[in-house]
Amino acid sequence: MAAIHLRVHEAKGPALLFENVKGSSFRAASNIFGTLERSKFIFRDTLHSVQKLIQLRNDPSLILKQPFKNIKAGLAGLKAIPLKNPLNKSILSNKINITDIPLIQHWPKDGGAFVTLPQVYTEDAEHPGIANSNLGMYRIQLTGNDYKINHEIGLHYQIHRGIGIHQTIANKKKSAFKS
Repeated sequence: MAAIHLRVHEAKGPALLFENVKGSSFRAASNIFGTLERSKFIFRDTLHSVQKLIQLRNDPSLILKQPFKNIKAGLAGLKAIPLKNPLNKSILSNKINITDIPLIQHWPKDGGAFVTLPQVYTEDAEHPGIANSNLGMYRIQLTGNDYKINHEIGLHYQIHRGIGIHQTIANKKKSAFKS
């Protein structure tokens, strides 16, 4: 799958759906964001709002300087806040194992199977909640190294940004708890 994806991506080809993945009952999508044009098309209805939210996050004074101009961005931000599940069901009610999903090794010498560009949500352990959260796309290593299969995964990220800061705070809190 990875070799096919690479050839299609290099040719600026279409998104791919692998329906019969060996060793998995799940399908695998690939090359969804394969070109800039496709990414812009996918986010055509929200791209401007997201760009505006990022601008306002970087310079919140713009909200006060031009409140009426930025009200639509604020409303878009409210839509992004996660809601409680109205059925009050746990997301773990349909639990699967890591080995149930397609384990794609991208390169022959890769350290294991990876999921590239998944959304990973973290919160500050000392100040939980959406206001101190991070939503990012990181490379998740599913197999390889000394991971306990179906219990551990690896997460590739920069320690000085968002999720890395959350990890540092959580490690300090865990160390203090053990003491």
